[in-house]
Amino acid sequence: RPYDRFPLPPGKVTFVGEPILVVAAETPHIAEDMVDAITIEYELIPALTGVDESLAPGAPVIHEGMSDNVLFYREFGGGDVDKAFQQADVFLDKTFNFPRQTAVPLEGRGIISSYDRAQDRTTIWTSTRMPHTARASFSAVLGIPEHTLRVISPDVGGEFGIKATGYPEAISLAILSKKIERPVKWAEDRMENLLACAQAHEQRVHVSVAAANNGKILGIRSEILVDQGAHALGPTSAGLEPMTTGQSIIGCYRIENYLCQASNILTNKCPGGAYRGVGTVQGIFVIERIMDMLAQTLNLDPAEVRNRNFIQPEDMPYNTAGGRLYDSGDYPGSLEKLLALSDYEQLRELQKDARSNGELFGIGIACFVEHTSTGSQDYIKRGVHGLPAFDSATIRVDPRGNVTVGISARSTGQSHDRVFANLAAQELGVPYETIRIVEGDTDSTPFGSGTGVSRSAVSSGGAIRRAANDIKSKILELARFFLNDEEGDLDIIDGEVFVVSDPTRRVSFSRVAAAAYDASREISLPDNIERGLHITRTFDPPHQVFGNGAHLAVVRINPESGLVEIEKYFVVEDCGTILDHGIVDSQVIGGVAMGIGNALYEELKYDDDGQFITGSLMDYLLPTSLDIPEIQTLHTETPS
Repeated sequence: RPYDRFPLPPGKVTFVGEPILVVAAETPHIAEDMVDAITIEYELIPALTGVDESLAPGAPVIHEGMSDNVLFYREFGGGDVDKAFQQADVFLDKTFNFPRQTAVPLEGRGIISSYDRAQDRTTIWTSTRMPHTARASFSAVLGIPEHTLRVISPDVGGEFGIKATGYPEAISLAILSKKIERPVKWAEDRMENLLACAQAHEQRVHVSVAAANNGKILGIRSEILVDQGAHALGPTSAGLEPMTTGQSIIGCYRIENYLCQASNILTNKCPGGAYRGVGTVQGIFVIERIMDMLAQTLNLDPAEVRNRNFIQPEDMPYNTAGGRLYDSGDYPGSLEKLLALSDYEQLRELQKDARSNGELFGIGIACFVEHTSTGSQDYIKRGVHGLPAFDSATIRVDPRGNVTVGISARSTGQSHDRVFANLAAQELGVPYETIRIVEGDTDSTPFGSGTGVSRSAVSSGGAIRRAANDIKSKILELARFFLNDEEGDLDIIDGEVFVVSDPTRRVSFSRVAAAAYDASREISLPDNIERGLHITRTFDPPHQVFGNGAHLAVVRINPESGLVEIEKYFVVEDCGTILDHGIVDSQVIGGVAMGIGNALYEELKYDDDGQFITGSLMDYLLPTSLDIPEIQTLHTETPS
């Protein structure tokens, strides 16, 4: 539901930490002294610090022009849920409450804005993963043409989603730098990052489950209430988290009868934004706890209950009752490999011995399926409209055969320079060392959505592959003039173009590239051949593709102190075709570490008056390397 938001609120503060004025000075200390000299008078208004308060009859409306505090609502599902409950033998009813959390990247947000009067142009350096989308947003809010804005995203020190969104600080700096005609810089400290950047994950999910005596789930009803905070952060909008949670509750399982009511509710807290998992974490947690509860109720092994409910490989592609199309995956196979990797039967024997001695010894299993490569149609299904979901790649080959690849995505630690350089080298048939990746500057890269939603390998990779194929086709066409071969099959390997039937007939990639620019002393191209070697191609994923996996944790709890010790951790991951094993392995291990933090340590808290009370890393706890166990991983590859 639409409402107006301003960079600086005109008269009403909606959450503690919301920017309300801007000062600029030569040094941070002078600026802080200026702020101290300003007196602001506040009139206290009731604080809505939870979804129940915001939904209560007569609750004050946070934003003028809205009739209530419901920012988003959608009901969806499939099958006949009422019939499933009529036929069931076993019923489960459970409410899950998820705490408010945030990403805590090593680097907080930083912005520099500089105005050039001669060109009537503003350049904004900002730590975003979506420079072109950011420029479009800045242009719309500032009311100026996009070509008068340049957005540069330098190396980004981590973000995990929270630097995808638009923030009011960038708008304020752009206005201020133009007003005073000097560069203006702002960088948040850690307290500001925790207080006012973006928060996520706070939800209440209620599920009712109907199952048969054999452990098969017949139907599920779910109600999702997301605590959005005071604003929806563009460009992803308010539908993303509740819809993703609702769709993810299906998990890896054949649940043909499903009904979900998904809502996003405004409260007087820091706005909620995208953060690693964006609803998937909550949805998978819910369905995996349901599996454990069902196993306990029926006295079955948790692994067996999962096996009885899995979607099978031969069912793919599979349309879920939540509106997703699973393209591929072997969910039983992932669990089977996990049980073998962890020596599951031996672990159960150890658990029996430990519990007979009064020890608290647990074995936790979780299976998951995760969407990747979100395209335009998938965003629309989840209530996100007007967000470009294609990415672009521009490939330029210079007369010496060196290759520059400009991409619309921006790395925030994913090693785009390594992965995409390898991909371009493989597609073109040239050495890796001849490839240079350019990203993060709207003046030197093509327009596209940007990094996010585990999609760059598909969206940017798809664009690179398309552009590389076009460049390769032209190189092969030009090489025929050197090889005097009009019909034979040609190929390129290690920077050499050769005739497939007679590999001794060959010419270097660089010699052909020179000819494309009329820089060859050997041949002259006909006039009907366009000069140069540069092409821009785009790719909008036609549908999501789904990775899957299974995790197992071995945990002991000290009954006296409550101390939780994770003794062992095992992961089987199937993310499809792996482009770089080292990077994928490190991302899986990093994801486990972050998940341990989410589960055991991290929670952002507010008091009843809406005051933020976890404003430092003394209060908002994070795991350290000492808290992370050895993680054993096994990768499988199921192509899409």
